[in-house]
Amino acid sequence: MPVEIKYISSGETIDLRHLVLRQGRPRNSSHMKGDHLKSTKHIGAFIDSKCVGVLSLFLASTDQLSNLSQYQLRGMAVDPEHRKKNIGRKLISFSENELRSRNVEVIWCNAREIAVNFYKKLDFEVISDEFHIPDVGPHYVMYKRLS
Repeated sequence: MPVEIKYISSGETIDLRHLVLRQGRPRNSSHMKGDHLKSTKHIGAFIDSKCVGVLSLFLASTDQLSNLSQYQLRGMAVDPEHRKKNIGRKLISFSENELRSRNVEVIWCNAREIAVNFYKKLDFEVISDEFHIPDVGPHYVMYKRLS
């Protein structure tokens, strides 16, 4: 099945964010501060016109990487029925290419503990100690240089 990766609206991210990242919480918890900023980019993966994966890129910096142009990857979610099909990898690859074309030097994220190995396989590095996000769990700051 071919996967189409393209820009989407912030509203198109909510269903998958809620299903994968905020299940059991109110639907409005799937909205993120900055979703509607012009600098924020939302990217979706589609199979047969159905959105099966999303991620968002926010113009944001982490203190661990000062003096570098950065975007934060947030809200990455792949439909549980479509996991293990390289959809996450394709979303990140598309994002990296788009950010490189804008001369962004670094992509970074607050990776859930269960996602650390996924990001490591894509050459992201851990640059923080474990920290906890309330109601979500343990995370690590991870990054990848794009230039």
